[in-house]
Amino acid sequence: MAGVPPGRPLVPELDFSSQPYGNLSKRFVEDIAYARSIIEEKLPVLSELNALLSVTLGNNLTLFIDARAPDSPAKLLESHPDDGAEPDCQLALRPETIIQFYQGHLDPRYGLFKDDFLHDTAMSKKSIPLAIKFSDLLTPQGPPALPKPTSAFERLPVPTEDIAQVKRDIKEFGYGLVKNALTPTQIAVLRKAVEEQAAGERKAGVARMDGGADATSGPNQRLWVLVNKGDEFLDLLNHPLIDEIVPWLIGDHALLHSYLANIARPGNIPMVMHTDQVAVQPPIRDVVFGVNIMFALTDVTASNGATRIIPGSHLGHVAPADIFSIEGTIPAEAPAGSAFVFDSRLWHGTGPNTLPPGSPDSERPTIFMFFMRSFIRSQENYSLSLRPDVARKLSQRQRKFLGFCATGTVGGQEGYITEGTYFDRKEDCVGAIRAPHEPYMPGSVNGA
Repeated sequence: MAGVPPGRPLVPELDFSSQPYGNLSKRFVEDIAYARSIIEEKLPVLSELNALLSVTLGNNLTLFIDARAPDSPAKLLESHPDDGAEPDCQLALRPETIIQFYQGHLDPRYGLFKDDFLHDTAMSKKSIPLAIKFSDLLTPQGPPALPKPTSAFERLPVPTEDIAQVKRDIKEFGYGLVKNALTPTQIAVLRKAVEEQAAGERKAGVARMDGGADATSGPNQRLWVLVNKGDEFLDLLNHPLIDEIVPWLIGDHALLHSYLANIARPGNIPMVMHTDQVAVQPPIRDVVFGVNIMFALTDVTASNGATRIIPGSHLGHVAPADIFSIEGTIPAEAPAGSAFVFDSRLWHGTGPNTLPPGSPDSERPTIFMFFMRSFIRSQENYSLSLRPDVARKLSQRQRKFLGFCATGTVGGQEGYITEGTYFDRKEDCVGAIRAPHEPYMPGSVNGA
């Protein structure tokens, strides 16, 4: 399944390797043929590309799509065009990716760039819009509309203590700004914890850096799994803003999808524009699945890396044409202590920090707590990453956020799924227990 072959059987009689229902090599050839037929079917609309593209399917077939002739359908070529022109965009895609685009099962921006969220992409900047448009044209609904320009709005959200207004802003614009969500003392405590933890992780050689040319470089630093990294971060999960916003937007049983600090530093590369429910595939835009709460531990400005956003982009089938460009975005600026609250469908990304290194407030520390509906698999697998010493001191509220409480018919343990039941990690779950089989008789007692 999903390209992972079965492992060696533990019971020889249960070796299924000689009982295949299909031939993977044959299926790959069939997928290539199907992907090619999709491109052929879409040639009339691919003329909108007005460019020459090459698409390599798997390792053995490269097709050329010549859409340079105005007012004419695109042509599908087996080799370079006769004029010897080099492609304006070169793509290497698995045939099943083409098929998933065509069936509407995979969002093109996610399918093309899901490994490039925290660093720059290797694709040339000129090629990015063409790659996206080509993929959009394969989908059932076609290219999404461009987001509404900011100039079209009569007003935009400003920091306020009026929670009712914040909620109206979230509904209309996809985000709201809560003023004075943290007191100056709370800011100082949390900022000290973030900065010292960041320094400690760098010194220990375990820091997670991003915002650079590749996945291992960059000046930005993220502190993942904050529940493990200090009592300050556990206490922040008691913030009343969670109770006011999260159930209102996504229901009572939301889970903590991820919990991290993000320090944007000078010289970073802006993060790719994305939505926080991009991993929900097939893409669903008419339901909000999550809400993010970002606490500003310093004044957040356009200069020090404020999150770039596209107001109103949470509604409808809309997306930027180039997700590696911040053109058309605005910075979500707010004073220290504010909370930036946004719908998971909003297009956004960490902005560029253009301040000189070492200048006042040149580092932008923020804390993100992201909640998702309870049936969505969390970004952080807390059953694997939660430290045992932290698990022992969690409150029921915190345990519920991390998924250690049954809700509905999910989140149970050993078959017990009564809603509201809390569970702890067990090292002695029932394992293999064998006894000679005897027919069950009425009145038999468990344990007898």
